[in-house]
Amino acid sequence: MFAVVKVVLGLAYAVPLAWILVTSFKSTTQVLTDPNGVVFAPTLDTYREVVGEGAAAIVTSAQISVVVTVVVVALGVPAAFAAAARLSGRAARVIAIALAGLLVLQMIPQPMTVIPLFSVLAQWGLLNTLPGLILADVAVMLPFATMLLRPYAQDVPRALYEAAVMDGAGPWRSFRSITVPMMRNGVFTVASVVFINTWGEFVYAINLLPPGVVPPVSGLLAAQNTTYAANWNGLMALAVLTSLPLVVVFAISQKRLISGLSLGAVK
Repeated sequence: MFAVVKVVLGLAYAVPLAWILVTSFKSTTQVLTDPNGVVFAPTLDTYREVVGEGAAAIVTSAQISVVVTVVVVALGVPAAFAAAARLSGRAARVIAIALAGLLVLQMIPQPMTVIPLFSVLAQWGLLNTLPGLILADVAVMLPFATMLLRPYAQDVPRALYEAAVMDGAGPWRSFRSITVPMMRNGVFTVASVVFINTWGEFVYAINLLPPGVVPPVSGLLAAQNTTYAANWNGLMALAVLTSLPLVVVFAISQKRLISGLSLGAVK
């Protein structure tokens, strides 16, 4: 029974991917005359037409994703450490309230936050700027990253901190020398997930992107469908090209990503 489920799930993922790849090698005429045909003369004309736009979009998405990942990890690790029940009394109550707020933020649909973000970013002078877009993405990803990192911080033995105190290490030294190295698998997992999610982010990318800036991958893919027509072969070729960086990231981080997510689920 389990083997049947695996085959069904494999086909559910493999068939659409195969259709995307096949369509990307068709000409516009072939797509319009026989969109579902599997016997055709492959051509690279579509890739030649979109490779320039695709490369520019990849650069924009890479810039946004890398900065967002670095900022989220830099803020998420100490936030997860603070949320890992290492404090007591009033500080513990404050952390509990903050965690409840993070959970509530995760329930809010992203499109509902666009209008309030317009107001906030306008007041800060960051509306229609790349830093404003990055700040919005950080605000979305930071609660998720903190909750995902919290089990790793909780898994650090308290005895290590007690030993560090006896050796004369202060809070910052303990955090840098104990917490961060012990959480490296979690940091790697969260960095991979944040990068992948930010790469495909769409709502903020099309609403907060500065004018004149090359759109990221999600915006470029959406632009292939207009009110009057859809550039299907161009869309599929761009989908293949812009997915290659994610394939590389996933191939490098696959083992740690799976084990890291499993640990977070168990904890």
